[in-house]
Amino acid sequence: MASLLGFGRQADYREAQTEIPQKPVALPYELRNEMTWMDFSHPVNPLGSPKSMVQSMHSALVDGELSFAPDRDGHVLRSTIARMLGLEEGCVLTGASAFSMIRTASQAFQVGVVGVVAPAPPEYALAVENAGHECVELINPVSFATVDAYTARIEVGDLDGAILGNPTYPSSRLLARSTLIHYLETCNWVIVDESNIELSFGGESAVPLIERYPNLVVVRSPSTTFGMPGVPVSYLVADPGTVRQIRQFYDGSDITMFGEVLAKEFAAQQSFLEDTHEFLDKEIPWMQCMLSLVPGISIYPAEGNFVLCEFFPDKGLRLGVTCTEELVVRLQLAGFLVRALPNTPGLPSNEYFSVSVRMRDENQKLLDALKSIIG
Repeated sequence: MASLLGFGRQADYREAQTEIPQKPVALPYELRNEMTWMDFSHPVNPLGSPKSMVQSMHSALVDGELSFAPDRDGHVLRSTIARMLGLEEGCVLTGASAFSMIRTASQAFQVGVVGVVAPAPPEYALAVENAGHECVELINPVSFATVDAYTARIEVGDLDGAILGNPTYPSSRLLARSTLIHYLETCNWVIVDESNIELSFGGESAVPLIERYPNLVVVRSPSTTFGMPGVPVSYLVADPGTVRQIRQFYDGSDITMFGEVLAKEFAAQQSFLEDTHEFLDKEIPWMQCMLSLVPGISIYPAEGNFVLCEFFPDKGLRLGVTCTEELVVRLQLAGFLVRALPNTPGLPSNEYFSVSVRMRDENQKLLDALKSIIG
C-alpha cells in the first residue's frame, strides 16, 4: 500500500522493508560464528554487555528458570523500570522489540493522519499503517534534524499523531525539547523512540514530560543500551491512563523470560552507563572526524552512536569503488559489516550508509579498511 508522503511524493514502505538485497547486511549466523567479523551495522553499546547480566542469563539457563513461561504482565520488569525512572508502575508497559511497542501504542489511538520523521526505519511507517492510520513523511528541507511541527503542518496539513526518534536512526540527530513540545501541543498523540538515548552524545530523555502531556508515549530498549540485540527487551512509558488504553490492545505474548531474569540487573548498572557515556562523549566526535577524512565520504552531524555517511566522490577523483553498494560488499569481503540504506524513506539517494561506533581499536581497523578499499 503506497503511503502519501510530504511534498507530494509517494513511497511504498512495505516494499522498502521487504526488498531482499543482493548482498546481505548481516551474514547468516552459521557464517558469523565461523569467522571473525566486526559488525558496525547495529548501533548497540560498544562496551558490550555487563558481566553481571551475562552471568544472570547463564544462571537462568543452568537453574532451569527458562523452563517457566514468562509473566505476560511483566510485573517484575515493570516495577523495576518504574523505580529506576521514579514513576508509578502503572506508567510502564513492557514487551520485546521497540517496533512492537510502537505498533501496540499506535493501535490504541483513533485512526487518522500520522506524521513519521524522515529518514527513519521503515518499521515506523509499517507500525502505523498496520494500525489503520494514513502515513505522511516529515521531511526537513534543510537538514536531517527533525522538522518542527509548524513547518510540518504547512507542508502536509494537520496531523493526528506523530512518530519521532531521539536520536533518530539513521540520521543520528537528537530531538530538541522545544520541537517535541510543539508536536505534543498540536497532535492528539506522539510516540518517541528512545532506543538509543543512553548511547547518545548528551541526549535528554522525554520521559519527564509524561507528567505534563498525557498524549506522550516514550519507547526505550534495554537490549540496545546493554549490548544485547539478540535478547529483545523493550518498554514504553506514558501517563497511567494512556497505558491502560494501550493495554487493551496488547496481550503480552512477546514478553520473554529473559526480561524477567534481567530485571534486577538493570537497576544495578549505573556505573556501567556512566562508563558508556564517558566513552561515547569522546568516541562519537572522533569517529565523525576520521570518517570525514576518507576520500569520497561525506558525513552528517551525529549525536548517537552511529554516523550517517554518503559516498559521493568529487568529479576527477579516481577511487577504488564507484558506489556505496560496491563499497559495502568490499567491506564485507574484508570482514566488516556496515549498514547500507537503499530505499530508506527520507534519504534522497541509495548512496547513504550508516556506521556504528565501536571500541577505538576496532574503529581504527574499519577506517584503515575504508582507506585501503577506496584508495
